[in-house]
Amino acid sequence: MRRISKGFSLVELMIVVAIIGILAAIAIPNFITMQLKAKRSELPGNVDGIKTAELSYDAAFDAYVTAAAAPTSAPSKAYRDWTTNADYTKLGWKPDGQVRGSYQANEATTDFTVTASCDVDGDGDFANYSATTSINATLDTADANVY
Repeated sequence: MRRISKGFSLVELMIVVAIIGILAAIAIPNFITMQLKAKRSELPGNVDGIKTAELSYDAAFDAYVTAAAAPTSAPSKAYRDWTTNADYTKLGWKPDGQVRGSYQANEATTDFTVTASCDVDGDGDFANYSATTSINATLDTADANVY
């Protein structure tokens, strides 16, 4: 009589578990990196928004606005409430909700610089973005893996 085997052997199951473990070891660090990049992506959008507000203000009033750093608390992993000040009200700009970054605009006679920084991974290294009248938001940090 011949026995018919049903199911998987222990060796086959161990091979499947090993393959899943290898795939997880590759996928989890990439997933974490993508999460940090997504959290950091707030900055270039807001920097470009402040830049656009500065350009609009200049078109209307022939001047740029110096906007003090806001929010005033240090950037961290957590969201912070946006505390607007008269400078951003004058520009007519505010974010849609809470922010992780800190934003500032400095004007000069013929140009301005908008800067932002964040620390979404909480390691003390800040990712910095800046924009001017002719340059859109760019990452100023030498290492693109600083979050």
